[in-house]
Amino acid sequence: MQILRTAAISFVVLAITALCSAKAKPPTGVLAASVGNSVILVEPTSGRTITLETGPVGWLFPAPGGVLFAPDVINSQTSVISLLSLAIVDRLDGLTMPHFSANPDRYTAIADDVVTLSYPDRAVIKRISAKIVHPWQVIMAPDGAAMLILERLPDGSTGTHMSTVNLITSQVVYRRLLPGDIRHISLSPQLGLLALADAENNQVHLVEPATLAPMAARPTPGQPIDVAFTLDGKTMATAVDTGDGAGILDLAHFKTGKKGMQLKKTHSIPLSAAPVRLAASPGGKYVAIALDGGSVAVVDIEGRVITGTGALPDTPRDLRWCDPTREGPMIADWSDGEVPAEFGTFVPKVKDDKSSGLEEPVWKKPPD
Repeated sequence: MQILRTAAISFVVLAITALCSAKAKPPTGVLAASVGNSVILVEPTSGRTITLETGPVGWLFPAPGGVLFAPDVINSQTSVISLLSLAIVDRLDGLTMPHFSANPDRYTAIADDVVTLSYPDRAVIKRISAKIVHPWQVIMAPDGAAMLILERLPDGSTGTHMSTVNLITSQVVYRRLLPGDIRHISLSPQLGLLALADAENNQVHLVEPATLAPMAARPTPGQPIDVAFTLDGKTMATAVDTGDGAGILDLAHFKTGKKGMQLKKTHSIPLSAAPVRLAASPGGKYVAIALDGGSVAVVDIEGRVITGTGALPDTPRDLRWCDPTREGPMIADWSDGEVPAEFGTFVPKVKDDKSSGLEEPVWKKPPD
């Protein structure tokens, strides 16, 4: 089992042809993609995969302690995946969509109201009336004091709204209709900026998070589909659909000083297909970009090179780069070896017997 844990923790990215420079440390973490009726995990050095049948999953929700929640909205059930055992360890009735900040023993969920619950026992701590109708993307402030919510439908037919909820004062700070077609957002606490990827106007708006006051804009040579701040939070990576069946990864490096924030330098990395999702690695030194048709590119941000490419069965709905080494909540060590039912069943429990379903996983050979 220790061998299995070590293998899982060294799990990195989809990189069938991964070639990292001698100076660069290889990326760490687990790349997970929701594709078709499955969630797919990929082993880094060989490109072998494990396919977990979950039903059609839209968004994926990483949790502390090496857990990934995969809610199937069609069948109203949630598969709980252990990134340590590389297996589904539980299936929950209903949808569980947790958003975690730095605190591992509580999370926030959105169901019209904003609800804070304890983890793993899921006791309600606080409920805030917010009238969130179509949550699309949620960003938790690192200190857990606030959350940013982007609301939209996939086709954008109801417009795009932005809300900020103060979790300390239990108040909705604002809810505003945004101009343009905002596909995704990213927060940089280091720069004090919120990036809004506007696919209608082909630019990334940089705004002040607390008020949405405009600070700057970054034009892009096509539709910005997804955006993430990387490295020390001062490099903005934008996945851009250039409209010709290809794309680019646009890198904008900012610096702060006596003259305020300045754009220091920019780089563009060509992509072989149109991007659909972007995910930053733990530590932010790499990003993985899911491309139309199912291919994935892994980019070394510092080296500004694609270090690996690979293939998924189809275009993924979501792509997450998880950190299975992130510490989970403190839970009781029960003397009888069983957790009381009221504490839930979705925290993976490693057992010695093979009936636990946590035995050595069977890897699928990668495509030639």
